Amino acid sequence: MQKPNPRIGLLADLLDGLDIGLCVFDADDCAVGWNQTFLYLFPEHDGFVHLGEHYGENLRRFYGNRLTSDEARYIDEYVASGLARHQAQSRPFEFEHRGTWLRVAAQTIPGLGRVRLWRRITQGADGVGARTPAEADTPDGIVAANADGRIVSANRQFAQLYGLAPGEAVGLTFEAVVARAWQDTHGDAPPQLLAHLREAQRFAGAPFEVPLPGERWIRVIEHAREDGRTGAHFDITALKREQAALRAAEAEARRSASHLRGIIERMPAGMLVVGGAGDLVEANRAFLHALGREAADLVGRPLAVLGLPEEAGLLDRLLAGAGEAGEPAVCEMRFPRADGGTMWARVSAVRLPLPADPASTLLQVEDITARREAERRIAHMAAHDALTDLPNRTLFRTRLDALLGDGRACAILWLDLDRFKVVNDTLGHAAGDALLCEVGRRMRAVLRGEDTLARLGGDEFAVLLAGGDSPAASQVASRLVEAMQAPIAVAGRSMHVGVSIGVVLAPGHGADADTLMARADRALYSAKAAGRSTFRLYDPAMDAAAAEQRGLELDLRLGLDRGEFVLHYQPIVTAAERRTVCREALVRWHHPTRGLVSPGAFIPLAEETGLIDRLGAWILRQACRDAATWTDGARVAVNVSAAQVRHGPLVAAIQAALRESGLGPDRLEIEITESLLVDGDAVDLLLALRRLGLRIALDDFGTGYSSLSYLRRFPFDAIKIDRSFIADIANPGTAAIVRAVVGIAAQLGATVTAEGIESEDQCAAARREGCTEMQGYLFGRPVPLDAAA
Repeated sequence: MQKPNPRIGLLADLLDGLDIGLCVFDADDCAVGWNQTFLYLFPEHDGFVHLGEHYGENLRRFYGNRLTSDEARYIDEYVASGLARHQAQSRPFEFEHRGTWLRVAAQTIPGLGRVRLWRRITQGADGVGARTPAEADTPDGIVAANADGRIVSANRQFAQLYGLAPGEAVGLTFEAVVARAWQDTHGDAPPQLLAHLREAQRFAGAPFEVPLPGERWIRVIEHAREDGRTGAHFDITALKREQAALRAAEAEARRSASHLRGIIERMPAGMLVVGGAGDLVEANRAFLHALGREAADLVGRPLAVLGLPEEAGLLDRLLAGAGEAGEPAVCEMRFPRADGGTMWARVSAVRLPLPADPASTLLQVEDITARREAERRIAHMAAHDALTDLPNRTLFRTRLDALLGDGRACAILWLDLDRFKVVNDTLGHAAGDALLCEVGRRMRAVLRGEDTLARLGGDEFAVLLAGGDSPAASQVASRLVEAMQAPIAVAGRSMHVGVSIGVVLAPGHGADADTLMARADRALYSAKAAGRSTFRLYDPAMDAAAAEQRGLELDLRLGLDRGEFVLHYQPIVTAAERRTVCREALVRWHHPTRGLVSPGAFIPLAEETGLIDRLGAWILRQACRDAATWTDGARVAVNVSAAQVRHGPLVAAIQAALRESGLGPDRLEIEITESLLVDGDAVDLLLALRRLGLRIALDDFGTGYSSLSYLRRFPFDAIKIDRSFIADIANPGTAAIVRAVVGIAAQLGATVTAEGIESEDQCAAARREGCTEMQGYLFGRPVPLDAAA
């Protein structure tokens, strides 16, 4: 290697003999010179430090030959880090290098440049550096030779270094001394060694090393004099062994680090290596891909910038926890992605001592975005209605409890759609679902953002108003009623549904949720009773009405057990002769204290409570028994509701009634309404009834969402035109409709019954339009069996 710049002058020879490593840089940080001890302390830099070259370029050449392929992409960061440490040093500090503790100091010398000096130390018990005997500045052996290269004097240590007796070296050349040291134990010295010695002695002042048997090494520094030369000989066997061990350890560490980095890079989960200062040292491909970022965007930056501002400090706490218990520190956090989205991650941190940074921490980043989203969806589904995505009963109750728990005033609006059942039964559940979604959108549009609109189930909704007083709640209820007045297009048809609303106020109408919701339901019932499409504020008098309804339900159950129900019959006559051909069975309730209760009061209650099954089965049995006693052979007509079909086995009930009474099936006529026809099982039901030999009549035709396709698709024996058409039959338009229905029925072989005939004019008009049978007060009112027979 070239000798250092001559500007160091004659001191260079002396500096090479010191056990202090030094390196000199000019004001531009270009290498000026160094001594041999620097290379003994840092043999890895041997060959990579060039005179006149900037320290950064020295480092680049050094790292360029030592980094693995995985590490090579970070060479700029390694160089920048090393240069920063070099330029920033202002005070001495101690560090461990290759198993040896060193103290490094830097000093600026005017006219020369910046000098860095390294001295070997050991750590004492008190942690203070202390010099070792091996660090003495005095060489192990001193020798002087004449101009012919023959030794004229040598100290005792010199003789011991080469295995000679005191004074035995005098008169020998140094080459002969080395040859004798080899010959005594291993025979002749290697020829290349002797050639190396001859070559080295041509350059006085240039240190060289001499290997001896037993893996011993001597470092020689010779200085020329006018009459010969002097030499300083240092036993560096221990240093050589230490350097060899450190080189092996470093190679193994590099191999392990390279292997570890290779594993990290190929891991499917995100992996990060964080330095002791909290900067990101490495980020593998999986992590970068998950965030849609490049390594240059993240590596070298503080780890904290990876997270969201609202989670600041979370990663710092994670790193702190990684060094405490020995087990990984774990947290869940979010990372912003390049596309503006967010990645939820489960991050675990463990200490990972690496050669380059003993304080490194390894972070494993598991993408749990899908799991978090699934959890969010599950939580949302648990608290929201699946059809309308509105809050459900559970979330409504939670928010109500929270308001009441805080002692805040609020208003509850309990809502129920009017005529929704007709839409659902007529057009089917899909149309009903579409209507409910549109209802939810309309209601949401007239509410404030802080108000809660919930679907409780079916066509029931509820609204929670924070801080609502009576005027404010009434105003909201009015807006909701008005919003439902406009028709809704469903399945290509314009549908009209309204909404009835019950309103309660807290704390005025109750302090707990159960009481408030029960009273809201009573207010709703009152709104329905008032004619629907309106709202009612709760009044304590409504409690009495609710108690009355509960009492009526109990009485209905007892009435079925006690046989309080009777049948009245209304005749159906032929249009020509007015001969009775059928009697319609109409149920009446003789209550012991209430008197005669209207069917309009107890039939809906029976359908709502499920008692319609028992009541309907009784009506069938009683009607068949009564008809079996009639001597005129007239049929008996029994109405069957859609609720009765859904709740119980209708066919089995009819078979039992016919069997018990002995009535012929051709004398039993079952009347159904259009609402039953939309049921998916309607065709099967009618076909089953047809197989029994019964007559089937379509009752109240024209009152529902009538479709002429019903007349073609279902096997009806009779069509009963609703009384509303007969009342207006004098109108040419209405008469034309009746005439059209009669014509279709004639083609199908069905009779047509005109309902609600109350005058001779109506009777004559119905006959003109072709009605074959008639029913109404003109021919007889509903009367008990004795009067009917």
